[in-house]
Amino acid sequence: MFTPSFDVAILGCGPTGAVLANLLGGLGLRVVVCEREPEVHPIPRATHIDEETLRNFQATGLLAELWPHTCEFGEAEIVDEDGARLLIDRIGERDSPHGYSGARFFDQPAFERLLRAGLQRYPNVRRELGVDVVGIDVRADHVVLAARRADGQSLDLRAAWLVGCDGGRSLTRDVLGATMASLAPRRHWLIVDTLLRDLADDAALPGRFRYRLGRERLSIFAHGIGRNRRWEFQLGEHEDAPDEATVRRWLARDIDSDRLEITRIAKYAHNALLAAPWRSGPVLLAGDAAHMMPPSAGQGMCAGIRDAVNLAWKLHRVITGRASPDLLASYERERRAHVEQVLRGTLFIGNRLQADHALQRWCRRRLLRLIGRFAPLLALTRRLGMRRPRLRHGCFDHASRWHGHPLPQVRVRHLGIDLPLDDLLGYRFALVVRAECLTLRLREWAAGHDIALVRPGVDFEEHDGALLRFLRARRLDFVLVRPDRQIFGAGDVSALSRVQAAFDAHFAPASPPQPRHESATVAPVSR
Repeated sequence: MFTPSFDVAILGCGPTGAVLANLLGGLGLRVVVCEREPEVHPIPRATHIDEETLRNFQATGLLAELWPHTCEFGEAEIVDEDGARLLIDRIGERDSPHGYSGARFFDQPAFERLLRAGLQRYPNVRRELGVDVVGIDVRADHVVLAARRADGQSLDLRAAWLVGCDGGRSLTRDVLGATMASLAPRRHWLIVDTLLRDLADDAALPGRFRYRLGRERLSIFAHGIGRNRRWEFQLGEHEDAPDEATVRRWLARDIDSDRLEITRIAKYAHNALLAAPWRSGPVLLAGDAAHMMPPSAGQGMCAGIRDAVNLAWKLHRVITGRASPDLLASYERERRAHVEQVLRGTLFIGNRLQADHALQRWCRRRLLRLIGRFAPLLALTRRLGMRRPRLRHGCFDHASRWHGHPLPQVRVRHLGIDLPLDDLLGYRFALVVRAECLTLRLREWAAGHDIALVRPGVDFEEHDGALLRFLRARRLDFVLVRPDRQIFGAGDVSALSRVQAAFDAHFAPASPPQPRHESATVAPVSR
């Protein structure tokens, strides 16, 4: 059998591809990452990262280095044309199972530089930056990337698997023959990135995040990191991007534009797109190559990182012979359904805020004022627009009531060190079990499957007892949690054998240990 040089090739080293490469590198796989741009884009595109994505990024081991490049998101407000507040949402006060209080603004260029530098920790990861992949040839048991460096040198890179994280104009998606279905009409926006010339002028600006429901257009202000401040202005369907003088007049609603250095004015099309399929043979899609969503809820980059955290451990199990390639069917089954629900929630938020004529604007203003006055209505709107859906179908013990829910992350003390629970468990399966339920046979089973085994109150101490309360409230003696911190199965002690059997069914070793792929149905594609 032919042995390729790499286990996984990743096309694209943006947030999704770089997180995936760091996770696979940490798992010991041979990885090559190809990226056309030699340097990180200097201007941020995403501005905030939610609490679940902070937790997912934690799995890379780089969160402590990212933290200084973040700041609290704080409050989000909606105001009318004249600046009168209609609604305020205190983001940091939301309950979250992920161990972080609300979203944070972050510096995307610093974030991506950290991820690229993080790859240098792994001698098994090869970075090919400034390399243009011009062709992909899918064979029966591997993929060949035809690439070209900036100096004209040609490369042939061979890998058992290819993950396309190559964005909205994905070459990998062309290889799959995947199509993008639109869930909503395209909307056009103007993005204006600026730098405050003097941080003292920050006091003249709105709070952390604000929607203004203007008579002519909806606009957004986002605080950003350091001196970065962003405005976004909705454009009409056939409206051209305005000149800089007009943009400065728009900015003057909030601040004298001479106090700002404008770094970018760009017209963007916001799409709601979902690809199908996400996999054929040894080729998979992730990030914007698989889905694109409007920024109303700030979930585009977050969704791509969820893809990476869901996919990395599954690829590792397959490549190391601990699972059949059939396991990878659960990647699209879980992630595509989740993305679609998040996308529809994003559209729900956008549709409440956007208005194309006077009657819509009148209804919008009164609806939002009503929501802002009554806490139950605000809570309902949050659930409809920002609830993170449960993973119901995929790689789970479906007989477990709590499968597909995230395990709460709590602060623990282990060997005299305070740390988050996920750092203790690591990016692998973990069995959290009450001490009195642990048997020698269970210990041997966990060790044989590389499952971390921890006993609350014995192997670690909790700061506030939240995890034990979680277990007791649900009458759980154990929780088997996946590397992406989703609960695989849980129950009282009588359910242990059933969950073990479900695990063994999903992770029966593949044969041969280095599995061949089914014949791909796609032909070589090049650009």
